[in-house]
Formats: sequence, structure tokens, C-alpha cells
Amino acid sequence: MDRSLEELRSALSAANSFPLSMSPTHDDLDCLLSRLLPLCRKARITRLGDLTGLDRIGLPVVQAIRPGALSEVTALGRGLSVAEAAVGAVMESLERFFSEIIPPDRIFLASAGELGIPQGLFENLARPSYRGEWREVQIPWILALDVSSGSTQPVPLELVHTCYTESPPAGDGVFLRTTTGLACHVSAPAAFLHCLFECIERDAMARAFAMHGFFDRMRLRSSTPFSGKAQRLLDLARENGLSVAFWYVPSPTEVPVVWCQTIETGPGEPTLALPTEGHAAGPTLEAAAFGALLEALVTRAAAISGTRDDQTRRHYRSGNDALVAQARQLIAADVAPIDPATIENLAAVDLGSFVQQVAVWGLGPVLAVPVGSDSESGVHCIRTILPAAQPFAAVR
Repeated sequence: MDRSLEELRSALSAANSFPLSMSPTHDDLDCLLSRLLPLCRKARITRLGDLTGLDRIGLPVVQAIRPGALSEVTALGRGLSVAEAAVGAVMESLERFFSEIIPPDRIFLASAGELGIPQGLFENLARPSYRGEWREVQIPWILALDVSSGSTQPVPLELVHTCYTESPPAGDGVFLRTTTGLACHVSAPAAFLHCLFECIERDAMARAFAMHGFFDRMRLRSSTPFSGKAQRLLDLARENGLSVAFWYVPSPTEVPVVWCQTIETGPGEPTLALPTEGHAAGPTLEAAAFGALLEALVTRAAAISGTRDDQTRRHYRSGNDALVAQARQLIAADVAPIDPATIENLAAVDLGSFVQQVAVWGLGPVLAVPVGSDSESGVHCIRTILPAAQPFAAVR
């Protein structure tokens, strides 16, 4: 086992009893942002832009710009303070930086057959044209940690790196490109937990797209209020003329996953006519709802800023457009059969038991790759892969 895998195994083993909430406190964020600035220069993040004032909501939104990125040049950070949003933007940008510069000495060429990869292990994540055909193809691999057993497991490099160039790197093209399960944090266990929740969220969302009548059957009633941060965010949206809808997204892991959509329903021509959406998984329904609503609201500022090349003029369409009217009707409709109070929170309360349950629930094995780290800032970048998860990119 190489050094990075051994360090990750030791870190996760020591964190088995950690609670399922390991984000830095608000008191730490200004100091953390200062520590990240030298790494920003190394990663060639050239600007941090405060987008908060572009939207009337006033929710802190920060954008990090890395012009040389091989995937998205912009990264969006969100939070309840500008410092929190700035840290989030930097961490999201660093994810792609680290996964673009994986050292060549960690990579090896082989076929799945030569490595004895179990039949079907990565089949779910292959491009449809390669399913059933890729096992004898020579492709690049990298070693991952099987978190449940502590052993090593080769995984296709294409499921780890983000060198999204045209033409693709040699050996690419077999698997679906995705950044799902990629995260940076100030500790390896916290980065891993972030990755794991994201993998579960994306799998649940892919299943939701295949569920007949999802929007009618899985709507959460708004009459039962949330508490704490989620309710404050919900009140902020409504005070600013936005309608908000939540859907419960069933996951085979029984982890709460929420899909949120927001749209302007106040008088006058909207600033942003089309709805924005967010989705999140969390240890509690309220944590998932807060994460989904926060993402949906900050996406407004990103669209209004016009800096993302994957958001086109359709995001600025007229408020009387037929598609906008249909979206407004869906979100504002008062047809919600699911009472939030009936949804149970995650049974596991610590990292170790959570990992074991994910493996039992059938999405495993839980594989983690230590993509990179920076000793001065303490940042760790992890990629987590659930081979049996449904790829969200295939249904979008």
C-alpha cells in the first residue's frame, strides 16, 4: 500500500467515531481563508468574486476563477457568511486542480481481466457503448482504498481525474465523465464524508428521474415548517417573492435526500424567469433540505452573473413564456402528499457505522482515492466511488 493510501486508511480509522457533521465552524473560516491564499496562487486561482449583490436575496455567494482549468473555469461557493462562501468556492476549484495533476507514478496500465476485477464491478459507470466490452481494453488505473475492508482496489483512472480535454487523454472514453464524489476539506475524513453524501445524493437523483409520477408522489408538504437554518433560509426566499418546493428523493441507503426548486412568483417581470434547483443528502431531512435550498438560491446569482458557459440565454427568458408558466405552476402547486415529520433521519450517527451501512445497502464497495493534499494549508482532496450507484450524468 502506498503512503497516501496508508495515511488515508489511518485517518479514516481514527475517525470512525466522528459524528456525521464535520465542517469548520464560523469562527475558523477567516483564518482558514487566509491559509488557503498561498495554495490559491499555486493552483492559479486568479480571482475571488463576491456575487452577493447581483441578487436581491442578499445570500452570500462567491465565485472562484481558475482560467487554466481543464473542466469548469468557475467554481461557486455558498454559505451564511461571505467567508464561508469564499472557502467553499476555493475548495470546489481546488477539487479540479488536484484531480488534474495526479502524479504519473501512481498510474498503471492494465485491463480489468488482467487485474482480476470482479465481473460487473464498474459496469454501471461505463459508457453504454462499452458496457460488456471494456474488460479486455488496456486503460489507466489507480489504487483506491476499500474503506470497509481496509484493502486496496484498482479503479479506472477515468473515474478519478478531471483532465476533461478534447481530445481526451489516452485511455479515456470508456467511462462517463463526472465530478461526483470529489471534495476538498481541511481533513481527510471530512472530505470523504462530503464525497460519500454526494455519491448517495446523485444516485438517488438518477433514480428519481426514472420514477413514474415522481413530482406528484414525492412532494413534501410545506405546511410542516422546518426549524433552525433551513426555516430561516425558507423565510428569506419567500420574503423576496420566491416560491419554494421540496421533493423527498428515496435512496436505497435510506439517507434523507431532498430536491428543491425555486421560482419568482412576485409581481412584475422576474429577474430570473426560469426556476433554479438544488439537491442534497444529509444525516437529517432538515440538513438535506437546507443544503438543497441553499444550492437552489445561490444558483440564481451564478445565472445572473452570466459567467458560466453552460448557462445560456434561456436562463433569461421572458416571465410570460409557456415553459416558465408551467414551471411556476409545478412549484407553486399545493399538492404534497408527504409529511416531513414521517421521514426518519439517518440511523447511523458516526462515520464508521455509516460506511458499513452503505456497503450493506448495495451501493458499495465504498472506494476512496486520496487525490492530493497540501501540507501548509492542511487541505485534503478525496475522490469517492460507489461502483453500484446509478450515474446521474446519464439521465441529465
